[in-house]
Order: sequence, then C-alpha cells, then structure tokens
Amino acid sequence: MTRRASSLGLLLIVLFLPGCAQSPPPIEAATADASRERTVVSDGWLAMGTFFEADLRVAPQDVRTARAWLDWARLEIARLEAIFSRHDPQTELSALNRALAASSNPRSVFRLGLELEEILMAARAIWRESNGAFDPTVGPVLAVWRAAAAEGAWPSDETLRRARGRVGSERWLLSGGGDLAVTTDGLQIDLDGLSKGVVLDRLRDRLVADLPEASALIHFGESSLVAIGDPEGRPVGGGWRLEVHSRGEPPRRLSVVSLRDRALSVSSSVGQVRQIEGRVISHVVDPRSGLPVPGEVEAIVIADRAGPADGWSTALLVLGGDSETIARAERAGIEAALFGPSESRVSTASWKTLEQIR
Repeated sequence: MTRRASSLGLLLIVLFLPGCAQSPPPIEAATADASRERTVVSDGWLAMGTFFEADLRVAPQDVRTARAWLDWARLEIARLEAIFSRHDPQTELSALNRALAASSNPRSVFRLGLELEEILMAARAIWRESNGAFDPTVGPVLAVWRAAAAEGAWPSDETLRRARGRVGSERWLLSGGGDLAVTTDGLQIDLDGLSKGVVLDRLRDRLVADLPEASALIHFGESSLVAIGDPEGRPVGGGWRLEVHSRGEPPRRLSVVSLRDRALSVSSSVGQVRQIEGRVISHVVDPRSGLPVPGEVEAIVIADRAGPADGWSTALLVLGGDSETIARAERAGIEAALFGPSESRVSTASWKTLEQIR
C-alpha cells in the first residue's frame, strides 16, 4: 500500500510500506517467515511546529517496550523543544536571544546549558564546513526581508548593511565549558534549520538502545527523517523505500531511495516566494551576502545523523548545484542531490547506489 504524506514537509515524501510496488530482494524462507512476526506500533502528534510521526515494527513481545518508548518520546520532544525553540518566549534559546539583544557590550559572555551548547557546536561545525552557507545567526537579515515583503518596498542598502553586521558565526565562540562569548552586539540565534534533526538523533539513540531488533521510521513533517532497520525485519539489506516529490507545480518525482540506518532531510526554495515591487524573491537567504537565493533549487541529503542532514540540506540551497558544492558535500561525508528547473540534477558520486529503479 502507499501512504501519501501530509503537506507539512518542505518536500512531499511518499512512504512505501511492505507489500508495495517493488518486490524486496529474495531472502531465505526461514528468515522471511520469522521477519513477518512483527507488530506495528505507531503514533503521531503536533510538535516543533509540525507533525511528528513514529512507525515502529517490533516483535510481539516488544510491544509494551515500544509503547513505553513512544510515551518517553512525547516527553523528550517537549523537553528539547523547551530548550531549542525560538518561537516560545519561555525557552532557553529565547532567554539567550533576549540577553544577547539587551547587551551593549560586544565582548560579553553568556552561560549555556549542556544541550544548548552541544547543538550550537553542531551548528558551528556545519557553518565552517559549508563555508558559511548554513548560519544560525542569519535571523537579522531574514527579518529585513520579511519586513520588506510586508511593506512592499525594497530594503535600503544601509538597512541590509546594518543587518549583515549582526550575522556571522565567526562572531561567537564556545569554550566547551558552558560559556558563549560574542564579539558583536545584537546577535540572534535561530536553530530551526537544525533542531528537528538533533531531536531525531536523540530519539533514535534511545530507540536503538531500548529495542535493538526493531525497525522504525521517525520523522518531523517528512522534511526530517530517520530510517532504522528494514520494515519487514530482514537482518541485512532491504530498508525503507522513500519517494521524494518536488514542491513545485505540478509536483514531480525527484528521487526514490532506499534507506536503512540513516537520516534524510529535504529542503526547497520552490513554492515559498515573496513579491517586492513586482520582483519575485525566494524565502531562502544567503547569510554571507544577505540577499535572497536566486532561482529555484531543491535538495535531498542523506547522512549518518539527522542533525547534519538538516543543516546541509539548507546549506546546499545557498551553495547551488555546481561541482564545488558537490565536492564540499563529499568532504563533509554526506550524500546529496540538488535539483534545478527543467529536471536538471547534480549529485554526489555515490548517490546512484542509494536510488531504486523508478
């Protein structure tokens, strides 16, 4: 059967569950019979501004443990959201941003909790590897373009210059001991491009520890996803077959991949545009220039961990689809495919090994 995902994700993903279009590779009969003794345990709820869903395939004797994991996951997502979210004024990140905004000393030091420090370290690593294309401090220039779209007037060069002066992850440093030092005032931090993946990694680690024989698909709105094991319980090979569709009109199929024990993230500059003085601009902004990304591009990233996959799928929209972008992605240890208009595509060298026959 085929289940079509909701439109919450940046790109539409169709999940192929057991018994779907393409037959799995042949396996020994004894293994096949044993693998089918599995029970589906699933749930989903609104979280982190989208819809979280978990589809677990477990042995019948593990159903209670699977349900206990779901109960824990609900609490853990809420706990981490109360740290990472910028949309709730009560979170640790919101409190940090208020402190950053209130400080007039460009050499201030701020205390961080362990988990906020860890996600900031992950964000800084992707910023460095992507040559600044992913930057959690991009908020000030995004705010300029949102205001410009609301007013219907192009922002002045001086407005953009001031906003760009508050952007750049070279302007903050982490001690590794819970201290955040900044070298400019007015810095703001936005973790939306990374936090869902980081939360998925936390959920995955606990799931593998509690249910080492389980297979599962866990995701936020189909834009950030982790696949564990094989849905039919095969001990090797197989995997979850995922079909990724474009956000454009009409939607087109971008790729069909098989995923096992890896993470996938999708991002798109298609379908979310604004008009200012008759000019169409993207909602994706290059943190380095402060300008909207030209053209239309969609990115699929596969990585061992969901946090890096999320960050890189955003970075690739900014970097664009050229050979240097692909080389940079390969150096970072990720698999990626970028899609432009008219079905143009560039991808890492090993991407085809992940794709299924269309």
